[in-house]
Amino acid sequence: MKMLMIVFRELLVEQVYAVLNEYEVTAFSELHNVAGKGVSGSTSQFFLAPTTNRMILVAVSDQVASRLIDAFTRFRSAQEAGAHDSPFPLHVFVLPCEQAV
Repeated sequence: MKMLMIVFRELLVEQVYAVLNEYEVTAFSELHNVAGKGVSGSTSQFFLAPTTNRMILVAVSDQVASRLIDAFTRFRSAQEAGAHDSPFPLHVFVLPCEQAV
């Protein structure tokens, strides 16, 4: 089992939901107004502003994790192709996951 931590700008929420729906991911935890600073810049501190980050944590099987990573990689690559080398504000991190309770 894997835990995917998906961090993205608020303005991408519909596209991220679309990828999760495509792979029938119906259970996840979502954090709003996640502050941070990285290669794609700083985030806003204003709730639900387009430059605010959101984070989704989703625990899935290894197979589903691989499919989701591939889907997000394709999505990010397509967006970066039109962005003229600007860092795209979507990141997916993978953590080992074991349900304890």
